[in-house]
Amino acid sequence: MLFRQFSSFALFSVLSCSVFATVGGPQNIEVLGYDSKDQKIYLMRHFEDGRGRLPQLYYYQLNSKKPTQLITVRSLYINPVTKRIDYDQDSTQFDKSIANIKKRLIKLTPISNSNAQIQLITTMNGTAKSWYDPSETIDKWNYQYQVKSFQYKSSVQSAETYKEGINISKTYKIAQLPYRLVTVKYLGIPFETGYTVEDPVLLSK
Repeated sequence: MLFRQFSSFALFSVLSCSVFATVGGPQNIEVLGYDSKDQKIYLMRHFEDGRGRLPQLYYYQLNSKKPTQLITVRSLYINPVTKRIDYDQDSTQFDKSIANIKKRLIKLTPISNSNAQIQLITTMNGTAKSWYDPSETIDKWNYQYQVKSFQYKSSVQSAETYKEGINISKTYKIAQLPYRLVTVKYLGIPFETGYTVEDPVLLSK
């Protein structure tokens, strides 16, 4: 009887470990480049977790009234069968579409991160429920900030992080255009041991 109880407990433990196996992961930004004809800067957010979903494509429309507003692309995610947005479908057609976009893009030029600084506007420190035990709490910070680089600056941005601090991970210049692009990194996913998130921020004069 004791052995049966132990076996049941062991099986439950194994199943529990399977459920809580590593399925989280960071979110990273890939800067694809600048389309000079359409005046768009394209980038993608990669989800490095166990779901295996398609990366999210975005762009900045530089000749619009709000050039620093990030626009989310939906059209490439329509499932040909269901006619609905599907981020978990086969990637073959999506990869072809991205390859065609990349053919017409000019790569942005990386520059030193020391050319850009984060200016915190508001900082709020609080708590959030722990993913592994809702009765436990973990620290959480909410930031509002601007990114500045010489005469360039961003609109006010926000970040929710589970470790104090946000940092600039990459900085780019766009040749002959009055913009700078940076990616800001922070611990934005509290799941498991915590994972980093990158957000793109476009600076203008």
